[in-house]
Amino acid sequence: MNNNSEKNKPTIFYAKNSETQKRSRSTQQKMTGRKDNFKKDSFQSKTKIRQSVNDRIEVFKPKTNKTGTEKLNHNLESNFKYGQFVEHDSPWQKKVRDNEQTPTYGYDEYRQRKEETLVYSENSCKAVFKHRRSAIVKLFITQDMTYQFKDLISWLVNQRLGYDVVSVDQITKITQTEHHGGICLIVKKRIPLTLFDYLEKNSGKNQDCVLAIDDVNNPHNLGGIIRSAAFYGVNGVILRQTNLLNSGAAMRIAEGGIEAIEPIKSDDFVASLERLKQHDYQIVALLPCPVKSIKSSEIHQIKFNKKVAIVIFQQINRKLVECADVVVHLHGNDNMAALNISVATGILLSTL
Repeated sequence: MNNNSEKNKPTIFYAKNSETQKRSRSTQQKMTGRKDNFKKDSFQSKTKIRQSVNDRIEVFKPKTNKTGTEKLNHNLESNFKYGQFVEHDSPWQKKVRDNEQTPTYGYDEYRQRKEETLVYSENSCKAVFKHRRSAIVKLFITQDMTYQFKDLISWLVNQRLGYDVVSVDQITKITQTEHHGGICLIVKKRIPLTLFDYLEKNSGKNQDCVLAIDDVNNPHNLGGIIRSAAFYGVNGVILRQTNLLNSGAAMRIAEGGIEAIEPIKSDDFVASLERLKQHDYQIVALLPCPVKSIKSSEIHQIKFNKKVAIVIFQQINRKLVECADVVVHLHGNDNMAALNISVATGILLSTL
């Protein structure tokens, strides 16, 4: 019985190698499945990223804190597609751009600030077009001003230079002032002369008048002085910082007078006045107010030469007063101690 029962027992095979192979296959299948899933996920993630980037670029709008009126205008403008222009009646059939306008095109901002400047207001832009139109780079103008400057626009078209008809708000952002007059030019700055070059250029003249402006940094006062100087035929203005003449505010107040006067750079006013004396210039110092310690005369007591260099002070510089041949002051009364420096300069120039 025992032998028959043992024979009837099933045989058992221990297949350890087969189990490990099965396990290894199952692990390989799992790994390949993970890799395939990873590839699918990575591809889907990349497509999702690309889609999200594209969607972000298309949908992106800058956040702004808008007032009630700005929100209303924004809702009205949202009815139009981005980049669509609004037509207006114009002799040039130009369209007004509502998108952002910036004066920088194609080169870095530092270079533009160094080499170019903004000129705005009607008379200033007309003077630039009259005296040095070759320095014009670009024009920004409102719809209402296009007819007045049709000659300028046609010249820009012939020269293949850019101009944009923009809204009042856009030109206000470009000029950073509300006193732009509806027009703004990007213009190359003038290169100032040295005193030696100026004297050589005007050596054949028997009559000349030059202003030497010391420490007048207010662009409105400087523009008023230049306007009076251009009105009375002054040919040159000496400054330590000639870049002050490139100020948009100074140009606007000067009403185009800056274009008719040569800028002269001088780092040493004493040496410059001595050189002018050597070329037969009479040095006249205009005091902003009478000073007891400085001997001065009134205008009707002065006899001016044909060549005159007028020194103008915001604050009196005694070294420059000592270089002067004649010291002048304007006599007033006790109600007002002194006049504005630009007004006093105009009164003095009217007597020459």
